[in-house]
Amino acid sequence: MTDFFNLSQPEMTPGKVIRAFRKNFGFTLADIEKLTDVAESNLSAMENDARPVGQDLAVRLAAVFGINPGLILFPNGAEILDKPELRKIHTRAVAMRARKIAG
Repeated sequence: MTDFFNLSQPEMTPGKVIRAFRKNFGFTLADIEKLTDVAESNLSAMENDARPVGQDLAVRLAAVFGINPGLILFPNGAEILDKPELRKIHTRAVAMRARKIAG
C-alpha cells in the first residue's frame, strides 16, 4: 500500500507559485499586466522560471493575490542554515558575539 504522506513533493519555484495563484484567481497574464504594469512577456518568463522574480516584483504580485511576498520568493521555505557555507557563517557569528560579550 502507498503511504501518501511520505510521497515526494515536486520542487516549487517562484514561477510555479505565481502561475498557480494566477490560475486559481482566474486571471490571465494580460490581467496581471494591467494590475502590475509588468509586461506579459516578463510575467510569462517568470512563470516559466526563465526570469528571476526580484523583491519588488514579488511584492507587487503578492499585492494582487493578497499574500505575503515570502510565499513567492521562498516557496519551499527559508531554512537559514541549509547550506554548509551558511552554517560556517553562523558558527563564526556565534563565536564573534561570544567574544564581544566577554569583552
